[in-house]
Amino acid sequence: MHKNVFNPITLLAFIILLVFSSCSSNKRYANNYKKKTRTERSSKTNASRSTSKRSYSSSSLKRSGIVNTAKKYIGKPYVYGGKKPTSGFDCSGFTSHVYKENGVAVSGPSYKQAKQGRKKSMKELKEGDLVFFGSGSKVSHVAIVASVSRNKVEVIHSTSSRGVVVDDITNSKYWKKRYLFGRDVL
Repeated sequence: MHKNVFNPITLLAFIILLVFSSCSSNKRYANNYKKKTRTERSSKTNASRSTSKRSYSSSSLKRSGIVNTAKKYIGKPYVYGGKKPTSGFDCSGFTSHVYKENGVAVSGPSYKQAKQGRKKSMKELKEGDLVFFGSGSKVSHVAIVASVSRNKVEVIHSTSSRGVVVDDITNSKYWKKRYLFGRDVL
């Protein structure tokens, strides 16, 4: 999905142009800006695009790191209140531990984690996002998005019956009816 992103340099230049062109005594500054060649403006735009790609790339690497960290705990047992790989995890202990290993602070029970970051619909989910389950508006479970494809969202989570596992929540009657929303905490 392509997002329209304002180029900060171009936006700043436009604002300066508006300010200076509105003052008759400062017309020369606006004219100096207009005289810049396309090449000068183009090189600044390309530099900004390069920075945007790095940001996207670093975010993408962070997301992959979170998923890879979560995968190494598959098979660990469920332990109520568990927050350590040595003893086992509950759902929120698992997510907070995985995120902490990747330098992201996410803590508290699932209902508190559900208030962190930016809310997302299922269509907006990306790997590394958190997803929340429950009944009505009451959150009772949290998981990490492992992968997203056109017709499938897989999560890694610590379940009370099977420990840390991967589940396809879009094709599971159980998880699909309990899905509430996702959160981007990155």
